[in-house]
Amino acid sequence: MKWKILKHLAFAILITGIAGVIATIGILKKYSKELPDVAELVENYTPPEPTVIYDRNGKIIDVISREKRIVSTLDEIPKSVQEAFMAIEDKRFYDHYGIDPIRITGAMVANLKAGRATQGGSTLTQQLARNAFLSHERKLSRKIKELIITFEIEKKYTKDEIMEKYLNEIYFGSGSYGVKTAADNFFRKDISKINLAEAALLAGVPNSPNYYNPRRNLKNALYRQNLILKQMLRYGFITQEEFDKALEHKFVNEQNAKPEDYNNENVTVIYSSYDRKIEFNAPDFTDLVEDFLVKNFDENEIYNSGLKVYTTLDLDIQKTAKKVFDEYPRLKEDEKLQGSMVTLDVKNGEVISIIGGKDYKTANFNRAVQAKRQFGSSFKPFVYYTALEKGAEANLVIEDSRIVFGSWAPRNYGEIYYNGITMMQGFDKSQNIVSIKLLQDVGLNALINNVQKINKDFYVPKDLTAALGTTEGSPLQLAQAYAVFANGGYIVEPTLIKKITDKFDNTLYTSTPKITPTFDSLNIALMTNMLKNSVKGGTSRNARVTYKKNPIEQGGKTGTTNNSRTVWYAGFTPEYVTTIYLGYDDNSPLTKATGGGTAAPIWKKFYQEIIDKGYYVPGKFEFVENHVKNGDLFYQHLDPATGMIKDSKQNKDFLLRRGKMSVEKAEKYANGIAGLLGYETPEGVEEIKTPNENSNSNIIENSNVEITNSDRLDTEIPIIKQPEKKKSLFEKLFGI
Repeated sequence: MKWKILKHLAFAILITGIAGVIATIGILKKYSKELPDVAELVENYTPPEPTVIYDRNGKIIDVISREKRIVSTLDEIPKSVQEAFMAIEDKRFYDHYGIDPIRITGAMVANLKAGRATQGGSTLTQQLARNAFLSHERKLSRKIKELIITFEIEKKYTKDEIMEKYLNEIYFGSGSYGVKTAADNFFRKDISKINLAEAALLAGVPNSPNYYNPRRNLKNALYRQNLILKQMLRYGFITQEEFDKALEHKFVNEQNAKPEDYNNENVTVIYSSYDRKIEFNAPDFTDLVEDFLVKNFDENEIYNSGLKVYTTLDLDIQKTAKKVFDEYPRLKEDEKLQGSMVTLDVKNGEVISIIGGKDYKTANFNRAVQAKRQFGSSFKPFVYYTALEKGAEANLVIEDSRIVFGSWAPRNYGEIYYNGITMMQGFDKSQNIVSIKLLQDVGLNALINNVQKINKDFYVPKDLTAALGTTEGSPLQLAQAYAVFANGGYIVEPTLIKKITDKFDNTLYTSTPKITPTFDSLNIALMTNMLKNSVKGGTSRNARVTYKKNPIEQGGKTGTTNNSRTVWYAGFTPEYVTTIYLGYDDNSPLTKATGGGTAAPIWKKFYQEIIDKGYYVPGKFEFVENHVKNGDLFYQHLDPATGMIKDSKQNKDFLLRRGKMSVEKAEKYANGIAGLLGYETPEGVEEIKTPNENSNSNIIENSNVEITNSDRLDTEIPIIKQPEKKKSLFEKLFGI
């Protein structure tokens, strides 16, 4: 009878076992169908990696990600870190095939005794399967899927590969993933430099990232660390001596640390916040880079695939620009005052530095590219260049006297007029009447054509107010425009990015500089020399910079719009061009502000610092010197008022075309050329004084014209149409 019972019982157990196997297979098949191709899923798995942005010298500017994760290889991770995790999470990791029946049984017994869940039975492979591919919901279906993926991981990868992936995937709280990120986060250390005590502390955090966070709960973290060290000793991962030394190691929170703690190898400082030393060093720039990425790559590529973006920015120069700009006294003292500063490489259009505003934060309004402001007199070089292109010379004498166009009566600063003044002197003193008369002579169409060759987005008013800078644009656009005066007439397209690769260094995108030869370098050289003279003795003199106690090669022009609503300085060297503006965002007037007195000093301080720090060595305007060496152009020391030969300390270096050099002496006429035009210099006044840079205005504001967007829309500025000139047969034939 007993035998029959045992026989039936054995049969029942067998049937139950078979049924169980069948049921298990059925369940596994059912949940396998709910997963994507598991083999492919595991085959293609890599930990999410952020996009890293580098400057032109290979320095990390920023990291773009939805989480903080720095991936490391197993070779970088000390054995003590690996063994600490094994001791507390999975001591038989190298002996099982994904699940550990002994650990599961032990956990069940411990939990039954405690009456609650005190231990987990998951192996490192199971945790990797859950963390990498599944949610943390507490459902049987999730556990089954976890097992399916666990077996596939074990089949696909070696134990070392699984360990590496696990240590890069584990979560430490506050958005930080992976042991390398955690080491940097808590200790400001690279993972390869971690000691045993620190390894055990780190291994304790993932069990409960909030409860065992050493930054918030150091006491709890040390309790967990002690437990892990005991486990490591118990399982033979460390010796008694190593155990004792690790227990003696001291941890202290940053707010309680003493100066000597930072250099004591027996003390580890727990830092109070995540180290953002590589994050948002240049948000003005990286916001623009991220915008480019969003337009050209999908979201997963940008935030998870480990792109490497090699940019044009020079981080050292950018940091200097930010420091100089944010600490400029006028900007610091006036909370509402804003502005921008942009630097381009004139050879290829690469953005070297960019300041989108005072104290710029990511996602702010980027004034460097978004602010459209009137240029004021910083636009005048394009009027003068157009005249030079038409054949004018720097020593050309222009009548400088009051003119009236209907209700518009533009004026010079201080109501001071020369009946005759050279182009050079008119430019240096930023005489409004000279600029207007030059534009009258060359015609609006010629000016507009030149400006729109550089950038079709420039809006140039079709009236004579354009001569005073009512054209508007962004600092970046003005920098692009001024580059032609530094590089000999080439239009360069601004660019931010040189190259983008994937994490395996396969090239995904390469930028080719767009450099277009457009303007005659000889004519450009004539304008460049005038811009150089503006720095030597004109309104731009406050931007003068030295290198090894000698003046550098530089040119520039100030700009001040009506009532000082915007003040500008646009300056350049043979290598870089930098434009700066200051103004209120609501376009309200500034007080006691001009381009020369307010903006130019920022340019000077910025360039002086990058030169003194060794970030930049200025060169020469070679295209200008080449024309001189070739005999196409000649320097002549002339009287700035008459453009004639005169022995005077007031003389300036005029650059003139072959055959256009002055041969007349000013002394030939009793009062110079001005006397012929019926003007005599007031007694005791040798020349026009440079506008007072502390006055409320120096250029456009003297024209009696309110120049704002709303004014233009209300047509308060009269449209001044120019009479058409009769064309000669030569002009008609050649379309001039």
